[in-house]
Amino acid sequence: MRNVSRLTVLSVCLTGLGSIAVAQCNTNACNASCPERHTISVTGTAQVAADADLAVVRVGYRLYGADAKSAYGRATEVSNAIMNALTASGIPKASIESTSQVLQHTPAYELQQIPAKDDERAQRQFTVTQNWTIRVKPDQAAAALDTAVSAGANESGWIQWIVEDPSVIQAKASAEAVANARKIAEEIAARSGVQLGHLVSVNENQGQMPYNTFAGGMGGSYFGMGDGVMVSAGMPMQNQPLAINSRRVEFRAAVSAVFAIEDAATPAK
Repeated sequence: MRNVSRLTVLSVCLTGLGSIAVAQCNTNACNASCPERHTISVTGTAQVAADADLAVVRVGYRLYGADAKSAYGRATEVSNAIMNALTASGIPKASIESTSQVLQHTPAYELQQIPAKDDERAQRQFTVTQNWTIRVKPDQAAAALDTAVSAGANESGWIQWIVEDPSVIQAKASAEAVANARKIAEEIAARSGVQLGHLVSVNENQGQMPYNTFAGGMGGSYFGMGDGVMVSAGMPMQNQPLAINSRRVEFRAAVSAVFAIEDAATPAK
C-alpha cells in the first residue's frame, strides 16, 4: 500500500493457507481517484527432481610415521601411486583437484588410544593426510573410487551428485511454485465467496534454494552429498567396485504471491 495513513486494512487468515487483505479509502482523506484494493496473499512451494549428470568423488588417505621425514616419505609414495592410477584409468588431471594435504604431530588423544607398551604408538608420532575430489560421469563414480582405494586411498567414499546446469530445472520448480500459489489462492477465494483475479506480484524466497538431503553447500553447481562409503585402513580389498547408483538431485522453490480479488462481495452464508 502506497500510503498506509490513508488506508484501513483488514486481514483475515484462513486455514493457515494465506490471507485476504481488503484496503479501503478513508473518506475523510481520499479523493475520487483513490480506488479500493482487494488482494489475497499466499505462499506457494514446489519440488522438482532431476538425474545427476556429474559425480564428485572424494578420495584420500591417512598415514603415520615415527617422525616427520618417514611419514612424509610414505605419503609421497602413496600420493603418487593414487594419482598415477587415476590418470592411467583415463581420468584427466584437470578432473582431479587437490583439496587438502596435512603433515602434523599425531594428536595426543589419538595416541592415548594405543596401549603404551605397544610399539605402534612410537610409529604413529606423525600423521599425514591428503584428499582429492574427482569429477566424473555418474556411471564412472564406482570405478574411480575403486581405482583410488586399490592404489592406497584408505579414507575415501563421499560422493556429490550434481546437476551441472540447474537453471532449467530451477525455473521449472519456480513455475510450479507459482502454480501452487494460485491453487491455494483459488481455494481461499472459493471459501470466502470472492472471485480470484490476476496475479499482482510474485517474489521468490531466496532462502528456498535448490537442495539435497545432505547439506553439502552450494557454489556454482547445486548438489547433495550422500552415499558416504568411508573406506578405512585395513579393510580387505574387493574383487570388483562397490555397487553405487546415482542419486536424483532435488530442487525446491518457494514464492510469495499476491492475487487481486475481482469481486469482494460479502461471502455467502
